[in-house]
Amino acid sequence: MFFTKFNPMSEEEIIRKVNANPKASGTSCPCLAGKSFKVRLEGEFAPAQLEYNILDAEKLTIIENGTSYNAPYSATSLGHVVILTHLIPGTSRGWHLVIDTKTNALTAFETWFGIEVPVGGDMMGTTPPTGTRKIPREIQRHYHFGWADFGTNEKPEKLHTTTNRVEGRGLHWQYCNGYELLTFFPSVICSTFVELSDPQGGITMTNPSDYIRIDDEFYIYTRWEVEFSGKMWIEVLNFFEMKAIGFSFGFDEKDELNYALHAAELEITGDAAHLEKITHNGDKEPPMAMLKGKGARYAYRPMDIDIPMTKEEAHQKARESQRIFEFGGPNIMASGNNLPFSDYLVGKQFKVKLDCEKHAAAPWGGTQDVVYEYDVISKDRLKWRFAGGTWQEEKYVAFEPAKDILFFSHMLTGDPDFANVSQAVDFSNGLTTTVRAQIGNWHSEWEVGAYAKFGVLEYGDIVPPFTRRHNFTTDLVGKTYTWNYSDTMSSIHVYSSPESYSWTIFQNDNSGGATWSSPCFYIKLRDDAYMFQWVEENCNGSQGLVVFNPKTMHDGGFFFGVGRHMGLTLNITGAFARSLGNFDIMKYFDKKGNL
Repeated sequence: MFFTKFNPMSEEEIIRKVNANPKASGTSCPCLAGKSFKVRLEGEFAPAQLEYNILDAEKLTIIENGTSYNAPYSATSLGHVVILTHLIPGTSRGWHLVIDTKTNALTAFETWFGIEVPVGGDMMGTTPPTGTRKIPREIQRHYHFGWADFGTNEKPEKLHTTTNRVEGRGLHWQYCNGYELLTFFPSVICSTFVELSDPQGGITMTNPSDYIRIDDEFYIYTRWEVEFSGKMWIEVLNFFEMKAIGFSFGFDEKDELNYALHAAELEITGDAAHLEKITHNGDKEPPMAMLKGKGARYAYRPMDIDIPMTKEEAHQKARESQRIFEFGGPNIMASGNNLPFSDYLVGKQFKVKLDCEKHAAAPWGGTQDVVYEYDVISKDRLKWRFAGGTWQEEKYVAFEPAKDILFFSHMLTGDPDFANVSQAVDFSNGLTTTVRAQIGNWHSEWEVGAYAKFGVLEYGDIVPPFTRRHNFTTDLVGKTYTWNYSDTMSSIHVYSSPESYSWTIFQNDNSGGATWSSPCFYIKLRDDAYMFQWVEENCNGSQGLVVFNPKTMHDGGFFFGVGRHMGLTLNITGAFARSLGNFDIMKYFDKKGNL
């Protein structure tokens, strides 16, 4: 899904397809058949009238603000909780009730298709949008808390509430139809998931989500595939029996409507700590309260902010403006918690030789091994060349994240794709990792493309191991950390698959807030040093590359990319880490051979 280009569809097509398939498939329970009740909802956007007469196991009558509709419906139950889902005939609107039959408290989800979103501007809101974009296929929602009035009962003492009680939890899902999934809840307004049963899955995805507490046993969890398919999932989780029921509704990549009930078996993979005040349960203030209006929710639409560029546009921006280690420049991850700059390399001449990597050997033709030769002039200037080539001088920054491991980065000035290279060189054993990054990757002309190559150091009397090299690793998979970049910037990382991860920005009360995810790779340099690289694909297109020392709980590295508003940038980043816990998830990837 991460790289699927979804057709926005048209309003007419959506209404036609929805009305041709107005009932959720799957076995529907008759648990509400013959009952009549009024839905009493609270809040600014609650309808004045919502009344139900459940005629039988398949049909109902609803009166909504004076208008009566006959509609098919589906229902499913788990313990004393029932989900009732139906659409409003002739429209693409729907109502979906989650009812606690013990107390008659309920949550009502009102849904509709279509949104128009701003395009352009910048993330901080300092530059106004340049236009808008319509997305008819995306489902919007507003949830209302209330109760079912059967004419013989009073308002319950407690209604459903928002909650942070499942924040930090990880779950494995085994659906009745064979679908297999991992979910993570690092936020109170987002969730992430990794599809295990889809051959194209394995990449962490992020969705806006709602978390609602019914009681200690039952919770409501939703996800809304904003920025992707636009589809919705509404689930009821039972933590006594470790089961879930729910339904999905929306269009797939072929624009075919999927509206289906489902059930799943759950397994807890772990619980990461969350950091609100111990007395806060997430029920006092609505998450992301700064958003206003009916249906307001968090939704990150990065490609409407960083509008994709052509190769020509990206290269032009790179030529117009280059900020190479201009400290204090525009860098969202710049911090006061960087590693200190190192002068370890000053005065040294050495070579980094890449294994099994060759390039054209101008001017005499043929090919030769790729060898980077270095002559380090000062703490911030070095000379480099490919073996046999011409020396070139560059700015650089070097860190020593672990003893005798030097991590440094510089541009390859003159490269046609504005390439940058970062070297992790271990002067204790002679092993190296080289990451070359450039503008453009396999699916984008402007986002960063990068790859890692392993090799050896040629310096003095160091003799590298004959066969051993740095290596890709799964050591970090399942771990979660906070990263404190500065007094004003911190985040949560969840390393949720061998090839991807998510990051979450804290809200003011220390609850998890805005979340996004991306492909990544992990490399083990030593027990005390791990390289971690990601490109914020389908986002701002920038590369992050750090080396993390799990003994000092500190990392340092670089951000590299090109943008419409800042041109080409190569800057530094660094943060203090705090472990939040682990998820036991590698067993799900191991059995599929995903290492």
